[in-house]
Amino acid sequence: MNTITLDKPLNLACSLESGQFFQWQRYEAGYVLQSGLRIFYLEHQENTLRYESISGAIDEAFLRSFFRMEDDISVIFHPWRHDSLLMKAYSQFEGLRLLRQEPWDCLVSFLCSAASNIPRITSNIRTLSDRFGVRYVQDGRRWSTLPTPEQLADVHLQALYDAGLGFRAKYLWGIVDQVRNGFHLESLSALSYPEAKTELMTLPGVGDKIADCVLLFSLGKTEAFPTDTWIRKVLCTHYFPNQSPTSPHLPHLARERFGKHAGYAQQYLYHWGRQYHKC
Repeated sequence: MNTITLDKPLNLACSLESGQFFQWQRYEAGYVLQSGLRIFYLEHQENTLRYESISGAIDEAFLRSFFRMEDDISVIFHPWRHDSLLMKAYSQFEGLRLLRQEPWDCLVSFLCSAASNIPRITSNIRTLSDRFGVRYVQDGRRWSTLPTPEQLADVHLQALYDAGLGFRAKYLWGIVDQVRNGFHLESLSALSYPEAKTELMTLPGVGDKIADCVLLFSLGKTEAFPTDTWIRKVLCTHYFPNQSPTSPHLPHLARERFGKHAGYAQQYLYHWGRQYHKC
């Protein structure tokens, strides 16, 4: 097994299990992850990350990029040092890092998140992978990758309904068509945050929250601030008590308050809210 000595904090469990990523399974002393056509095993102890490939090329450069190890979280949080709630979350979950996911995987994952919950999203992702992706077998265990747009091109709409996607099936069907006809997800990283969000929201079923998730968790737009029920409760309880949890202005207010790294504040507050229900 290969090892990486880390020079910045990493909390592997919090980073994977904080609702930003769904393509993982606990396995032995660590996790098996899927990213694009890569399937790999990770385990983490103190400042050492151990890894092994199941399929695809995995190296230190890929993992440092995946975990955004270039981000110095202590520096990012310094402007918020007087925010007692954020610093409480920072202390509790130190090493929780935003991930740099494959844009297609991230888009499909958060499309499945519409009107759903984490166990169901994870189930949808695994069903799509098992039925339409590439399968691998290692040590008697079966693993599979999330299907690409090309692999889904010949899949009938009814098969997506049969995979348990519900109303999301028609949206995924439409997105596959647009991506195969020239919509380039990766190119959005070169646009400004507002421009990239506008483009993303032209895709079927992609609204404000899903667009912000894709921008934050795969396209490097750290000013994105996805807002769902959990984070809205946190914001209205602790930051904007004069606002309703249903207010459409909350994401804008949050971005103004937290600035260019608002996405980090969002992820720590979101994970804190889900863990402790204090909202």
